[in-house]
Amino acid sequence: MLKKVQNIIIFGGGTSGWLTAAYMTNNLSTPAKITLIEDASKGPIGVGEGTQPFTSKFLSRCNIFPKEWMKPSNASFKYGVELIGWNNEPYFVDNDNPDNAVLAHDLYTSDYFIAKTKKEYFDWYPSYNLAKKNICQKYDDYLDVNFQMGPWDFGAVHFSAYDIIDTIKKLIFDKIVYVDTKITQVKRNDEGITALVDEDNKEYTADLYIDCSGFESILLEKTLKEPFKPYKRWLFNDSAIAMPTQYKDPQKECHPYTKATAMDSGWRWTIPTYHRIGNGYVYSSDFISKDDAETEFRTKMNDFETPVKHLKMKTGYHSKIARENVCAVGLSAGFVEPLEATGITFTTAVVEYIVEQLNLSGNVWGPTAHRNINQNFQHMSDEILAFVWAHYHWSSKNDTKYWQEVRNLQIDDLPEGSKNILASLVPVPARYFMYSPHSMFSVCQWFSMLKAGGAYDEVGSYLNEKQEKYGKYFTESISQKVALAEKYFQNHYEYLKEWYNG
Repeated sequence: MLKKVQNIIIFGGGTSGWLTAAYMTNNLSTPAKITLIEDASKGPIGVGEGTQPFTSKFLSRCNIFPKEWMKPSNASFKYGVELIGWNNEPYFVDNDNPDNAVLAHDLYTSDYFIAKTKKEYFDWYPSYNLAKKNICQKYDDYLDVNFQMGPWDFGAVHFSAYDIIDTIKKLIFDKIVYVDTKITQVKRNDEGITALVDEDNKEYTADLYIDCSGFESILLEKTLKEPFKPYKRWLFNDSAIAMPTQYKDPQKECHPYTKATAMDSGWRWTIPTYHRIGNGYVYSSDFISKDDAETEFRTKMNDFETPVKHLKMKTGYHSKIARENVCAVGLSAGFVEPLEATGITFTTAVVEYIVEQLNLSGNVWGPTAHRNINQNFQHMSDEILAFVWAHYHWSSKNDTKYWQEVRNLQIDDLPEGSKNILASLVPVPARYFMYSPHSMFSVCQWFSMLKAGGAYDEVGSYLNEKQEKYGKYFTESISQKVALAEKYFQNHYEYLKEWYNG
């Protein structure tokens, strides 16, 4: 059924709800009344976030620019993720600087390094070198070590989820209708949701309902009965422990990258923001108890006093996130796990899908919007599952039952979409990879992760003598650029301190 959308209710706040409101208030071609309904006493689920570069771009399209949101949310810069203990040597997956991916026409960095050792590759890897030396990629708002970032696009960052919500609220509060109440009943008929009813028996109605109710998925799953497809078969982690710590030596500890350190039954994150460090343990409750996980985590952290927060995760997705007059955004649509910081990108991509469909149709909601949004979300889900699963599959850690079991799964065990993605990248790396218009990972990121895991160990060099020499020239030139950056660019924390106080 076609429906002209003049009134939109965003059900639920948190990161997904407020990002949805921010984008819709600034990007709908045909204006609509936007109401955000939340029970503010619940607070957001997020405990501190790592992001991909998409987040900064998304916020800029909301007319919310870095200086408006980074400082209030205690954000710091991020080159990428260092994975420690997953293989014999640490490795790095960066946020993709394409300048370092292409050596020349029809000649890629992966072509040059394919037959070289992992150590040679990661010893050269530009962003890894800069990150490990704690060199800030910014020179000022307009000048960046990559020559391409400006004040509207600050790349990937770490930030406090609680603080960024408060910032967005202040910037868009007068553009929406805000209701702080507890919804106790959802009414529906064959065409979808008809009303939300709160504890005072007041009804709220809309033409389109955006479900941002988190893992509960109250509108899509509980009310419309859209089945949830779990990822537990391929990704075992279903729990997390979070604990913030304070800096002792911020010049060293405020590093511009996320650490993902292998643990007995999962992995541990380290996310430095400007004012503190976010730490956590993502694990599988099938392999370790809640108490034993906390003991292992505290022992590794050497901290037995700081309070921790225990969280449960629901990993999987809904194949139809858009149906009837509802579309799910954020955790209510799907979630993989925190590795590679895909959670917020899941949110921002779906919000963009929704607005794109409304703008193309003049705010008409119906089967075409459903089909396009669901298809795009399926592609994104397949890609994220494949990318995250591949970290585990191509790890060499096997000293616990968890790591032995997680590595037993084979590519053929994956869903068809994820299997097809990996088939295009292994055993020979792709030169160009774009699974969908909204692909989240590039050939650079895929190559780094798969190279580190040994996926290309049996592939020999296919370069001729001149190409080999040119590759050597190019990579040595980039290494000189990295050395110069160490001379001219500041320590990450020192830059942030000046920037925050400027």
